[in-house]
Amino acid sequence: MTYEQRIKIAWLNRAFYADKNAKAWSAKLERDRSLAQRLTRYPDGTGGTSAGNRTEDYLIRLAETERKTQEKLKELVRIREEIIEVIQKLTDFDMQTILLWRYLEYLTFEQTAEKMHYGIATVHRKHKQALNQIDIE
Repeated sequence: MTYEQRIKIAWLNRAFYADKNAKAWSAKLERDRSLAQRLTRYPDGTGGTSAGNRTEDYLIRLAETERKTQEKLKELVRIREEIIEVIQKLTDFDMQTILLWRYLEYLTFEQTAEKMHYGIATVHRKHKQALNQIDIE
């Protein structure tokens, strides 16, 4: 594998890492929402707000987590769109398909070969050809 091919693979893999990051932020948001709901249920049982400003502070932090999660999701969408744009410039549909399965659906080469009814060597060969043809700049 050439240095240029490795650079292109790293560029294509950005969606995978952005997706992992967005999923982590989404999970954090769900945990924070759950905690915020428990905080607003009057823990002293009297109907009052014994938590005081702590609940308000936590709700402010929850809003920040929601903002950050949306930011990460928008970043993921932007990266995916950039990758799709580059892949669509390939004229060979097999090469497009291999890159889409690999870098936007996160399939292994074996899974891609199975889905496309090709041997693994064919998928590897077409993947290298696709890397040589795409322009990421």
